[in-house]
Amino acid sequence: MAYQQTTETGLNSGALGCRAKIITDYANWTVLSALRSGAPIKSRADVYPLLRTVEFGQLLQGTISTSQFDAWHQDATASLCRQRLELCTGWATKMLNVYLKTAAYVGGLGPSGLSAVLHPPIDSGLWNGLRHRFKGHLLLGKTHIVTRIKDIRDYSTYQTVLAGCRLAAQELNCLLIEVDQLWEGADS
Repeated sequence: MAYQQTTETGLNSGALGCRAKIITDYANWTVLSALRSGAPIKSRADVYPLLRTVEFGQLLQGTISTSQFDAWHQDATASLCRQRLELCTGWATKMLNVYLKTAAYVGGLGPSGLSAVLHPPIDSGLWNGLRHRFKGHLLLGKTHIVTRIKDIRDYSTYQTVLAGCRLAAQELNCLLIEVDQLWEGADS
């Protein structure tokens, strides 16, 4: 029998089937796991209710342009930060980006164009990969204006880091989310 309740993302999984429930549950877990080192919130009791407040469903159910996604992302980041004052912009964006990487990019939920607008999760593994791949490149002046998640304290700093990631995506001839291919950590 298909799962009939509304999931934590606001999606009616009865319409989407059990695969969507499995993917969204896994996306929640990947966020929890990504926060285990260094984040100001780390418990399931803190993370899962906070993720339930984010309107992921509107992204996963319709088409969206880059500018619409970026506006949604900024609003969702601000909302997470308002709800949990100990969350800085860096940690809030990481939560959103890890969730969407898992649900939309890896899990395939949402419209076909959604992957093209997603942001990579920014953390030390990505900063290291960018630094190694683009040693001496001017884009590092943007991506490395800070090098710790907790130092991304406002959305304009995040946008600068992301602008550098956009330049890296152009250099790599890939989607913005695919800059994550440079992430170092799995083999280290």
